[in-house]
Amino acid sequence: MASNKLRINDIARLAGVSATTVSHIFNKRDKKYRISSLTRQKVLAIAEQYKEQSHIRRYLVKAKSTNTIGVIVPDMSNSFFSMFLHHLEASFREKNVQLLITCSHYNKEVEINVAQNLVERKVDAMIVVTSLDSDEFYMSINQHTPVLFFDRYIEHTPLPFITSEAIGSVAELIEPYAKKLNEFYFIGCDAQLTSIRARLQGFKQGLTNAGLTPASDWIICDSYCPNKGYDLLKRLHQKLGRLPKAIFTPSGNLLQEVLSYLVEVKVNPDQICLCSYDYNIYLDYSYYPIDAIAQDFQTMALTCVNTIDDLLNFKALKHNAIFIKPQIKRHP
Repeated sequence: MASNKLRINDIARLAGVSATTVSHIFNKRDKKYRISSLTRQKVLAIAEQYKEQSHIRRYLVKAKSTNTIGVIVPDMSNSFFSMFLHHLEASFREKNVQLLITCSHYNKEVEINVAQNLVERKVDAMIVVTSLDSDEFYMSINQHTPVLFFDRYIEHTPLPFITSEAIGSVAELIEPYAKKLNEFYFIGCDAQLTSIRARLQGFKQGLTNAGLTPASDWIICDSYCPNKGYDLLKRLHQKLGRLPKAIFTPSGNLLQEVLSYLVEVKVNPDQICLCSYDYNIYLDYSYYPIDAIAQDFQTMALTCVNTIDDLLNFKALKHNAIFIKPQIKRHP
């Protein structure tokens, strides 16, 4: 070889085949041209010996690609994850890439199992909404299969993540109402999650901007399970002997459960102010006026696709932490 950079002609010579054959293998055309599996294995084995060279790594990734991306979400019935998956699948389909979608059900052991199953299925990369507290497990996977966190991320992780901006948008959402009121309650769950924690931080910032000092008993939090929002508001109602003047919920699921309780106790819409993260079009037809933050699903999905493409092509990311700006939707 004239230089240290291994070329297709060099691999062909070492494998005892033509450069055209090597090119067909690297471009996944070996079956089309009836190249034997033995020849394919021989060419790839030689390439593996030189995979420290970036162009060889790219050849290997393309040759071994399954055109599948694994996705792990905690709850497919959650409207936010459903809408995200809808846009993500459409965006990847345009590139002839198929998604293998799995659900962790907010269970750490289940998440680890489904992640291992995706690795065994040889997905090219993974997009994960994690419920784990540490990135150690995914750091090990990332050594051979790129991992991208979505929505939730683990603090100080070197792994890339994409999420919606929350602190500034939540503060802007609630500030006008906080200025008119002397109380505002946060009804949420799983504040240990980075996404929820950012929304709580934005909630406190909005109160501060409005001249209110956040009271500790205005923050109502617990571990999530179905109907938890209903239960938390019911308990707060009983404790206060009245309903709070204003409520912010950090997710669409919790908002639905809060609304369920309000409907049950027949609260007049004029008696309560409601704000939430996760806008859904059904809010336009709600009996209760609700201001909400709409996440940009299309931009988030396209950013995931582009980031995965960069990772698979060993391109350096401009940013490891990507925050997508959402939109505030005010009720009429």
